[in-house]
Amino acid sequence: MQIDSYFTQQTDVKSIILDHLDKTENTVFVAVAWFTDKKLFNKILELQSKGIRVEVIITDHEFNHNSYNDYNLIDDNGGYFSMVGSDIRLMHMKFCIIDFNTVISGSANWSKKAFSTNNEEVTIVIDNLGRANEFVSEFKRLKELSTNIDVNKEVLLLNEVFKLFKLIKAFIEIGEPNKMQPYIYRLEDNPDLNEVVLNLKNANYDLAVAKMNKFEKDRTILIDITAIEKQQLLNQINLISYQLESLEFKKSDVERLIEQFNHRYIIELNPLISKILQLKRKIYKKLERFGFSDEEFQNVDEEFHRKNAEYQRELEIDLPHLDEADSRNIKEMYRNASKYCHPDSAKCVFEDKEKAAEIFSALTDAYKMNDIENVKRIHDDITSQNPSFNFSMDSALDKLRLRFESLKEKYTRIKDELSLIICSDTYIEIVSIENWDVYFREQKEQLEREYESLELEYTNHE
Repeated sequence: MQIDSYFTQQTDVKSIILDHLDKTENTVFVAVAWFTDKKLFNKILELQSKGIRVEVIITDHEFNHNSYNDYNLIDDNGGYFSMVGSDIRLMHMKFCIIDFNTVISGSANWSKKAFSTNNEEVTIVIDNLGRANEFVSEFKRLKELSTNIDVNKEVLLLNEVFKLFKLIKAFIEIGEPNKMQPYIYRLEDNPDLNEVVLNLKNANYDLAVAKMNKFEKDRTILIDITAIEKQQLLNQINLISYQLESLEFKKSDVERLIEQFNHRYIIELNPLISKILQLKRKIYKKLERFGFSDEEFQNVDEEFHRKNAEYQRELEIDLPHLDEADSRNIKEMYRNASKYCHPDSAKCVFEDKEKAAEIFSALTDAYKMNDIENVKRIHDDITSQNPSFNFSMDSALDKLRLRFESLKEKYTRIKDELSLIICSDTYIEIVSIENWDVYFREQKEQLEREYESLELEYTNHE
């Protein structure tokens, strides 16, 4: 085992990390809060071009959203990328696992500042199987927290399991347990192999081999390949359905935040903005009488009428204020009810998917409008019914395949839509506001000052 510690103000730590990445043979897992360093990001892409499996998890924060790194390239190149956490509940990990053998951890994010101006510490541990497995387990936990499914990960078929068994047994025989870690990681996808995986991780190799032999014997007596593939597809469908529900819930939450902010913005600020525009109209007409033209006052009539129309529309919207307890309750009821009326959910209580989509849409609209009574009514109504269980082992294999591909396409579409929203200037600005009350008070004061300044200028020229 080798342990080395480095300090960013004493050593070029980034170059050391790059050197270790250059030695990668199979896999790289990265979990860091901020990943904005361009050189490290390009190295990750370079590894992918060599056929190395790369998985990256970073925190869902504006620092990463504003980065020049195109994280989607990781997925596009056959890897895995996801953001987890939020501005309030940060994913603050900083570690990297190379080939299940080298663990790089410490206080440094993978950002330019971390390796240039900050005082950071990085420790690199090699050939410590226990430590590597602990970090791999934590990476898997973070991955499960994510709403991003691993679309590039191949389904583990039975013949692949048998091939992995042979490789693992070979490494056990030659006494190189570190070399079999990537294959153990793949076995973890099959819950029937939990005991095999546990014994391998605990170095109980004789028992692990016995369990592998029994697994092979039990499944080679009579193999129904179709049934196995059906079960695997059902597992994949259930997983992607859950991930899709979570993704759509997050999308609804983000849209709700933007809509409620815009509503408050229009209700509280549009009257002042219209007041300023009305004054600008007077100033512009006065300038026109004297033959002057000013670009600042062009199109004020159109803007004035647009702001007034916006204000009148928003006045018709009843958006009740919810206290902290009600906000928490409506979110919990919406999320729970979504499981039973989302048309793609395995727990959907409606066989008619159009009916399910209609109710899910009504539920989402009520949630966005803070209509806690209507959300509760829909919640209580649908949670008292029984699931329809649309897909089972009796479903035709082709039907399951089509369903899985359809869900994957929908997941990708919703993910792209959500990505556009959370990367928008509007959303980034809204989430950067710590206190809405303070923000709107300051905006009002600023608009009042602008009005007074214009009024003073206009009055002085009467």
